[in-house]
Amino acid sequence: MASHHDHLLHALAAFAHGVPLGLDSATRAASRHAVIDSLAVALGALRHPAALAGRRYAQHAIVARGATLWGTGERVTAEMAALVNGVPLRGYDYNDLYIGRSGGHPNDIIPGALAIAQWRGLPGGDLLAAIALGFEVQIALFDTLDLDRPGWDYPVITGIGAACSYARLLGLTEIQTREAIAIVVTKHLVTDEVESGELNDRGDLTMWKRFNGSNACRQALAACLLAESGVEGAVRPFEGAHGLLSKLQAQPADRETLLARLADARACTRIGSVTFKRWPVGSRAQSAIQAALEAHASLRDAGSDPARVQAIRVRADRQVYEHLIARRADPFHPVSRETADHSLAYVVTAAVLDGRIGTDSFSPSRVLAPDIQAILDARVQVQADPSISTGAAGGFLTAVEVIDEQGRSHRGVARPPPGHRLQPFTEQDFQAKFIENVEPVFGRDRTAALLDQLLTIDSDNNSSIDALCRALVADPSTPLSMPVD
Repeated sequence: MASHHDHLLHALAAFAHGVPLGLDSATRAASRHAVIDSLAVALGALRHPAALAGRRYAQHAIVARGATLWGTGERVTAEMAALVNGVPLRGYDYNDLYIGRSGGHPNDIIPGALAIAQWRGLPGGDLLAAIALGFEVQIALFDTLDLDRPGWDYPVITGIGAACSYARLLGLTEIQTREAIAIVVTKHLVTDEVESGELNDRGDLTMWKRFNGSNACRQALAACLLAESGVEGAVRPFEGAHGLLSKLQAQPADRETLLARLADARACTRIGSVTFKRWPVGSRAQSAIQAALEAHASLRDAGSDPARVQAIRVRADRQVYEHLIARRADPFHPVSRETADHSLAYVVTAAVLDGRIGTDSFSPSRVLAPDIQAILDARVQVQADPSISTGAAGGFLTAVEVIDEQGRSHRGVARPPPGHRLQPFTEQDFQAKFIENVEPVFGRDRTAALLDQLLTIDSDNNSSIDALCRALVADPSTPLSMPVD
């Protein structure tokens, strides 16, 4: 009996299987930068509690021939590596971001792609091309589908993009690619509850937020391997009565927009459209940190003591205010790492006082320090400012004014932060971020050698990336067993 055709499923599979993967120089560089940034973030967070838990779980999947478990060098199944190596990537809200109609973190797919390439002995050029493909699909879906209104989380889209990327990397046929996409769509519908703001008994957001994206990638790889083995998915995973488009309450125009976009795409170039982060907090706080550091520098130049300021006044984009003040239980009295890095008041105060922001800025000892708590209690004012509310496109702008002990004003202006598309990272910025994050864990020599390998990852299209992945082992003198405070 003939079934109804799922046009979107067929279009995605045709695109993933057939789009040309010869990248132009700019897209090739953007793919390489995405890998460098992802490893910078993930390797620097190997001691995050979620990363430690993930590596403990990975002991169930040790194999002789598989993919490297980052930090330890153990070999695990590619599916396990896709999950566990992706956890530290989300440890400190430090990875990339793309916001269209919906938003998410496209580089979640990179640990899984690296695992596949190592496991199957594939070269760096194939890896970068498959990553660009996965970004292309995710960005098309983020631009078109609204996840927020019906309450779904971004890994719904991550899994689809990962399936397209991994299917191409594994060399699946178009029919197998179609089945892989169909499998992952129906088995990885993710609600937005991890973004509810609910805190656990320690005062932290759920640890599962750190696993959510990489679990989508684990599911996508499993779907590809199932399809490669002959397993078939649902017939109409998108357009059926209970398909994804129904769950998202998508309109017919949304489907038509996606179909047109997939049919028209002749190359994968959108990977150059993502935003990167200079500091280890969410994108909505990046402009605020930049402004606060500018005000701190003015204070120092004037000979003022930041700890004695009379007031800190923050004017924020409406979306920044909503995300980092209004929806938080008590943003002026954070008690943990995650309540602090999700508090605009705390982020600005820490930057004004310390003149820097790093992962240690959110350790419990710093969050609860008397100097910060005294200022947060009475001297910080935050308000939404319609005049600078340009949203993600403008850089989630925030302005900061600090009044010192003599009543003088020190300002940090609202402007796009480093890493935003309006102030993009340079090659040197990517390398500096990598060194800053990786060197404390891997040591200077290992970090330099690893960066050299990454900068030439696609220089020999006949060379497997196995040597690169085997080098993702921390300095033996740096213990990975204890979480960072």
